[in-house]
Amino acid sequence: MEEVVYELSASATAGMLGKLVEFPFDTVKVRLQTNPNNIFANTWDCIKYTYNYEGITKGFYKGVSSPMLGAILENAVLFVTYGQTYKYLQSHNKNMADLNKIIISGGVAGSFASFVLTPVELVKCKLQVSNLTNINNNNTVLKTISETIRNNGVQGLWKGQSSTFLRESIGGCIWFSTYELSKKKFKNIDTENTSRQWHSLASGALAGIMFNFSIFPVDTIKSLVQIDHSLTVSKALRTVFAQNGIAGFYKGLGITLARAAPANAVIFYTFDTVKGFLEQL
Repeated sequence: MEEVVYELSASATAGMLGKLVEFPFDTVKVRLQTNPNNIFANTWDCIKYTYNYEGITKGFYKGVSSPMLGAILENAVLFVTYGQTYKYLQSHNKNMADLNKIIISGGVAGSFASFVLTPVELVKCKLQVSNLTNINNNNTVLKTISETIRNNGVQGLWKGQSSTFLRESIGGCIWFSTYELSKKKFKNIDTENTSRQWHSLASGALAGIMFNFSIFPVDTIKSLVQIDHSLTVSKALRTVFAQNGIAGFYKGLGITLARAAPANAVIFYTFDTVKGFLEQL
């Protein structure tokens, strides 16, 4: 129980700091993925528009409170579920290869986290694009939640659950395995036994890049389905492909990878540092 408390504290801190780093990038990513009425020609065009017409807090950080809470819950579920699943596999499947334990534990952690993430990301996506249709809108997290429930019921908050589940299950396997393998590799090549801080930072950055690159088309469909309740996954797939071909599934990939490296470096480094500090108390 004591270790779970440490993991919860470390993951909550890591989630908050990581979200502050990544959120402006995420806003640009979602706007490029959905791009209503083809407002933006490219990433830089989206950044300039957001800054000039909406500013930092009302533009890039629009809707941050919902994902901030979500980041705390998401990382708590991710790291605790991963840690406990890995320990279970260690004690009950001693002959299983370590990489297989990491992959399975990551997949389980991601699938559990998807049920927390879906409503959080639905609200986030709606707020991130709301200014594009009404520059003077005063939508808030609570207004968006109440409007969604009023129009689609409580289950409407979980629109896009299947896409999120697929993204997080596959992504969890890739995220944790990339981190653990990279960290082990850096440790082996670090013959001078220098400070291990860069191991977590570099491994976290690589994990974030691999996660986002591998699941990005699924994330694009999720974003579209969540901001438009009339869309189904199959319809969103057909629409994106008809309008932009394969490239349409990768709109916003550049800004996403740019955000993934620092945000995930912060998440893993903070988790390892805070957990290590608490264990030494």
